[in-house]
Amino acid sequence: MIKKHIPNALTCLNLAFGFWGILLIINGEAAAASYCILASLVVDFLDGFAARLLHVSSPIGKELDSLADVVSFGILPSIMLTYMIGANTAQIPYDQIASFNLFKSPVFSFLLFAGTFPAMFSALRLAKFNLDTRQNDSFFGVPTPTNALIVASFNLIALDSKSFLYPFIQNNIFIISYCIIMSYLLISELPLIALKFKNFGWKENKYRFLLAFTSLVILLILGKESVPFIILTYIVFSMLQNRSERIYH
Repeated sequence: MIKKHIPNALTCLNLAFGFWGILLIINGEAAAASYCILASLVVDFLDGFAARLLHVSSPIGKELDSLADVVSFGILPSIMLTYMIGANTAQIPYDQIASFNLFKSPVFSFLLFAGTFPAMFSALRLAKFNLDTRQNDSFFGVPTPTNALIVASFNLIALDSKSFLYPFIQNNIFIISYCIIMSYLLISELPLIALKFKNFGWKENKYRFLLAFTSLVILLILGKESVPFIILTYIVFSMLQNRSERIYH
């Protein structure tokens, strides 16, 4: 039956977008690489939706999904972060870093290693996720697509000197700190709201609805700069939900 292959085909498309994104970023097409992450996010959502809709989920689909996510949401964002560190260290415009020799000095090699942390910890998170039976109604630790979305926004901001967040992206202390903190959050035990709706009742989904509304407002106000603030809002609402559940239980 053809329908049983549809979710896996979408998962492979997720991996393909990640692969194309890597080719684009190393060839100087940074903005297009960010859009590849966005495309991967869309098909990553669709493959799970299709599996549930068609009732064709399978163990191999779960493993394939993690392998694709390592590429699209682990390796590609880490290359972007590495290039940001390289551009800041060399003090050259970010859109020129693809033609620059990143390994021209030992200092570069040492600083650039920080960019590999999210890739390594994304792989570790995905391996843990496949074995963790708790992560149905909530996530434990930041999902890899969340990190990828933040980095995709950083990547676009690095190309826009008029952005109010541009000075942060040009600061290696900020970028390296982000790599370290996010690596920890990826594998942490921090409970976060799962964004899948099993029903649309207010009581069960209050914080999901509030998160969706607040995120939309932030997006309309800040545009591409909105992503880090939306993610921060996501974490805050998750903490509020966890506190609420502790009070009532």
